[in-house]
Amino acid sequence: MDPQPTPDRPEFRPLTELEFEPTSCPVCGATGVTKPFEKDFQGHRLRFATCTSCGTLYQNPRMTVDSLRTIYDSEEFFEGREKNVNYYSFLSGETYLRRTARGRIERFRPWVPGNRLLEVASAAGFFLAEAKAAGFDAEGVEFSNPMARYAADRWGVPVTAGSIEEVDLDPATYDVIASWGVMTILRDPKAVMAKFHAALKPGGVWAFNTYSRNSLWGRLFGRRWYILVANTSQIHDDETLLRLLDEAGFDVVARTRDRPYASIERLLFVLLSHVSHGVRDAFFKRIHVLNRMVLPVRAPDTYEYVCVKR
Repeated sequence: MDPQPTPDRPEFRPLTELEFEPTSCPVCGATGVTKPFEKDFQGHRLRFATCTSCGTLYQNPRMTVDSLRTIYDSEEFFEGREKNVNYYSFLSGETYLRRTARGRIERFRPWVPGNRLLEVASAAGFFLAEAKAAGFDAEGVEFSNPMARYAADRWGVPVTAGSIEEVDLDPATYDVIASWGVMTILRDPKAVMAKFHAALKPGGVWAFNTYSRNSLWGRLFGRRWYILVANTSQIHDDETLLRLLDEAGFDVVARTRDRPYASIERLLFVLLSHVSHGVRDAFFKRIHVLNRMVLPVRAPDTYEYVCVKR
């Protein structure tokens, strides 16, 4: 039997109404907050505040699990263009996302003891494709059902569809776990850290990036900070994140400013996310050619970590 043709794009599902539920701090469970503020985003009123106990900036109320499922399965999340609820166009960023992946692999590879790799939140599988090309025995976990199928079919790697907070990982299995853009969307980051630690072999590596609440952009833009979107659960205080890593049994062997590649279009999208969506969307209707122009950047609000399991 001939193999089925690889789809040109994921088979997204319609976006349904988003629902929110009250929560306490996802890091320490406390309820005391300071500096509360609200932000209008795509027809929703988002509410954030800083935990007085651990310094974590978190959203309350936050999206329900069912709403997270519908948003990650939608075209509006990954390919929303002017109607986006997160990415303007994830798939059109393949060139710069794969170049970013190659740089990240080069940076964490010196600490990795073997070739078994798991990527969490693998999306369209661009990082998995580069990991496979670099000789890793790669697999992924992706919350979005359409993206998980797309990545598995296109790159020929196993991708489990589901939330990393619900998917079981076999103990002492992986030499490296990579999770890019994951930390801010976790509902229980301490439990996920423990899960990663258990799933890694002795001396295994966890490589990830995350936004810093202490960053210049976080302080400069406040409620207009572009990362404060509907699916953002929390953004860590630097000191709290380092404490959590130590408590989970990880030693930080490298912490550097995140160094992704990006197109001019992507950079402008981030910058213009701090102004009104009407201004941004009118501009983006005219500049798609800029997606072909790619350059390296040093992220002003994001850090890349390489951690080794003790």
